[in-house]
Formats: sequence, C-alpha cells, structure tokens
Amino acid sequence: MQVQFWKRGEPHAYPGYTTNISLTGMFVATRNPLPPGTRLRVEILEGDRGFMVEGMVAHARVVRGELMRLTQPGMGVRFLSVEDLVRELVPAGHGQEHLPGAPVSAPPPPPAEAAMEPEPLWDPEPTPAPQEGSQEGGGTFAVRFLSPAEFLEVYRRDIVNGGLFVSTRYPGRIQETVRVELHPPFANARPVVVRARVVQRFEPAGDAFGPNLLAGMGVELLDLQSVVESLQGYVRGD
Repeated sequence: MQVQFWKRGEPHAYPGYTTNISLTGMFVATRNPLPPGTRLRVEILEGDRGFMVEGMVAHARVVRGELMRLTQPGMGVRFLSVEDLVRELVPAGHGQEHLPGAPVSAPPPPPAEAAMEPEPLWDPEPTPAPQEGSQEGGGTFAVRFLSPAEFLEVYRRDIVNGGLFVSTRYPGRIQETVRVELHPPFANARPVVVRARVVQRFEPAGDAFGPNLLAGMGVELLDLQSVVESLQGYVRGD
C-alpha cells in the first residue's frame, strides 16, 4: 500500500509504501528513513479506505549500493495509541481539580503498552536452522505473495536481479545456504524451490520500542537462470 509521512515540524511529505502492517506498527519502505525515536505522522493511501496515524520510528534500515537489490531501505514505525497522545498533551496530574474535603489520590498508572506482534504479509514457514558448524542446508523458508501484482513486483525488482528478502523470525547465518520455496499466487501453481545464500541478516530482537517489525534475511539466489526459467510461465501468464 502506498503511504506518505511527515516528520514533526516539517510541512512537506515523504513518499513510501508498506508491505508489512499490523495493529501496532508497520514497516515503511522508503529511501529516506528517519532516525529511531523520531515522531511522525503517516497516511496510508488505499482508495477511500485510507487512514492517518501518529507514530514513532522504532528502527531504521539504511541500504546503499548493490545491497538495495536484496532488501528494502526503510523504517519500522510503532503506532501511538490514544492514551499515548493524551498523556503527551495532558501530563498526569496536570489540570486536575480537587474538591474540598475529597481525598487526594494519585492518578492511576498508565496502561501497559501491548507488545507489538507484527503480522507479516509474507508468510514464512521456516524449519529450524542447523547447529553451528555447517554452512550448507540451513533450512527451508516459504515466501508467499498476496496477489499476482505483488508477485510480479518482487520478480521484476528483486528476483531477476539475483536477490530476495525473506521475512522470518529465524534468519539463517551469514553465508549459510538455505532453501526458499516461492509460492506463486496462481491457481494450481506448484512451489518453486530455489537454493540461496544468506548475505544479510536482520535480527528479530527489538529495542526499547518493541520487536523488529521486519526481521528476516537478504539472500542471493543461486543458479539464477534456472530460477528465472521456472517462473517465466507465471510472469507471462501462461
């Protein structure tokens, strides 16, 4: 989905898009990621069903050069709740009136924020990675697509260039060889299994703002010609 976002205090908007959104946060793919801790306003543009939300950057991913063909630059954004916004405007205890004779009580503690549980749109089904020492056969990871349009976008942007981002909470080790099952979103389509080498890793562990919204790994596709040939029928619409 297309998005645009504003940094607090700046009048102009930055463009971006998201492929990973949940009830508590989203990953915004953009060439202009903002630093962690930055307050921003995000507008999701989805026809007449879009909405605007206040958020805070939880983590930023700056990608340069050839690595951009393997993974997207961008930032994980934690949505701010109504309670967050109200506490920001009216600090606890400020402006509260005390009636004569009434007992003075401390304001209730703010509700605990729910841990972010992202709902990745790429549905990984990893098998556990092997123990340290082996760089071959690191596991199998499934990559699914929501629509033919998304499949074609990933194919033209990433796959034909020899790379792919795999969303998973169990990324392989750097230089480890893994199996990736590509599931084309077409009727009766069979998974295309490819071998790939892990070249970039994004840890699932988070920071003070919550878990990583887009944990996973960037992989280099091995035997690229065979992969492209296996997917050509779906790309042509045969």
